[in-house]
Amino acid sequence: MNNYFLTCPRGLEEVTAKQISKHIKNAPKVDFGGVQFEGTKIDMYKANLYSRTGMHVLKELFSITINHQKELYKKVYGLKWKKILSPSKNFAIKSKIKSKLIENTNYLTLKIKDAIVDNIRSEFKKRPSIDKLNPDIMLHVILKENKLKIYIDSSGQPLFKRGYKNKIHKAALNESLASGLLLLSSWNRIEPLYDIMCGSGTIPIEAAMMAYNIPPGIFRKNFAFQKWDNYDKKEWDNIKIKAHNNINLNDTIPIYGSDYFKKNIELAIQSSKQINLYKKIKFQSLDIKNFKVKEKKGVIIINPPYGNRIGDQKIINNLYKQIGDTFKTHCTGFDAYIFTGNLNAIKSIGLRSKKRIILKNGKIDCRLLYYPISSGKFK
Repeated sequence: MNNYFLTCPRGLEEVTAKQISKHIKNAPKVDFGGVQFEGTKIDMYKANLYSRTGMHVLKELFSITINHQKELYKKVYGLKWKKILSPSKNFAIKSKIKSKLIENTNYLTLKIKDAIVDNIRSEFKKRPSIDKLNPDIMLHVILKENKLKIYIDSSGQPLFKRGYKNKIHKAALNESLASGLLLLSSWNRIEPLYDIMCGSGTIPIEAAMMAYNIPPGIFRKNFAFQKWDNYDKKEWDNIKIKAHNNINLNDTIPIYGSDYFKKNIELAIQSSKQINLYKKIKFQSLDIKNFKVKEKKGVIIINPPYGNRIGDQKIINNLYKQIGDTFKTHCTGFDAYIFTGNLNAIKSIGLRSKKRIILKNGKIDCRLLYYPISSGKFK
């Protein structure tokens, strides 16, 4: 058994734990920026395949105590690196610090890199190289107070890179965050779902993958663990076969995506075709002013523009007012959710939110606001 840390966007720790618990044996524990779990290699494979909100599945290699920064090099040098690295493999390091002991991330990374390289050189008379862009081994270092943990990344590219996007819209949500919004909402995977400002279609596509039980990692061609010496191809293939067999495309769930810009809809359609979901999502170019729901109840989730340039605020306020007016006029009976990083524009919506969830979109402080749209409750 090994200790693993599944990282996720800030604010999604609880839903990440709940979602992945269905696929691994031991219950995960919520932590800052992700969830911890104890498991086997099989659990690690499944976490990479099935996690909808995760970013990286990290396997813990070492856990040591550092009481003074002068101890850092010596203690890291003394670890058994020859079991992890050889001179023929390159590596890179990412570091996070939550400690007064060492506050400079570059210093921490450099000292650990030097200790590892010197250790390998002493064992093999050759040193491994550094490759920050495409390393054979990616190490993640987390220093919390005086506890230093070193992990190896089993995922490689972040798990939000599902493999269905050829082109990326500049303001698109990453797929893990989009899935998190869906999991935080009241959507039950059966009722109608609308995204009326869908951009390149991330929210509707992620919703369709949930509705039809498609694992988020099923279309990815590469994971870092496939380069490891103990990679079990047969076991990984068996896990994927079972996952494929559980996909159910027989039902029809009403999922809609619309956007004012035709180029965005073209990108959304292209991505949905990559994973055979084109006929399962109804995309169309549509101005929000002309939007009307087709059913009596369901869920609407949108991620409107934030407006980052000087002078944008008035335009953005008008847009948010239009969103609120559309909800009040044409969406009675629906649960509406707005995810935004413009906390000032929220006031222009003209609706009272029932719930506000604090989230991060990258480094941007955001809110997921819940508006139950029922007639007569618009004050």
